[in-house]
Amino acid sequence: MSRPWYYDGYKRPAYDSSTSSRDSKPSYATPAAPPAPNSVMQRQILSLPLMMLLWTAAIPFTPVAWLSGGLAGAYVFDAFIAGVALLCSLYFQWSIAGLTHPIAVALPNPLAQSDAYISNGRMHSRSGASNRASEVVFYYHPASYFTYVGIEAGLLLVAEFGRVELLRRVIVLGVIGALWAVGWTITPQSTKRWAWGHIKAFWFFIVLDLLRDVAFGGGRRRRPGSR
Repeated sequence: MSRPWYYDGYKRPAYDSSTSSRDSKPSYATPAAPPAPNSVMQRQILSLPLMMLLWTAAIPFTPVAWLSGGLAGAYVFDAFIAGVALLCSLYFQWSIAGLTHPIAVALPNPLAQSDAYISNGRMHSRSGASNRASEVVFYYHPASYFTYVGIEAGLLLVAEFGRVELLRRVIVLGVIGALWAVGWTITPQSTKRWAWGHIKAFWFFIVLDLLRDVAFGGGRRRRPGSR
């Protein structure tokens, strides 16, 4: 029997009917499974000594005075901000330990530039301007929780026992800032509203205490020779 004119002499393999077309699709990486409940509990228990270490390394915590060079008036703002910032960071430490899924954290980019400008009361746009992203986005993965905890614990130990005050302040501000960046993102709006109501009540008593100090304590300072 003569071969057809398109026969090239190559013996092709027989078609395997068991192989489906879906086998030829590219394989995708399987996302990491969420941590087991026992693992979440272990992380939350581990966060307790970490919270104590953070509190020990941070006290005395006066961030406004640190950033303003120790001005006396800065301590008034620290009365409102320092305690709230530190206590909330402890809560965020506990919340992050119970996180079971990756999240994207978006922070405002201070170096972002806009191509819009105002001239004669009108908004204009610069052509060809190179804009930077208005937000810096990074991903927090619970699978790397123990790595983050190890880094945080090491930094806080250096801050507590390093005996360098400037280094302590930089580490404490960095750790608290990181906890706020992740913790604020994962905190539900209902919890934020509940906390805001209590913070306002806390600030009310601080104002009363400041008014008392001004009225009854401020008169104790007198210039030499005054009566």
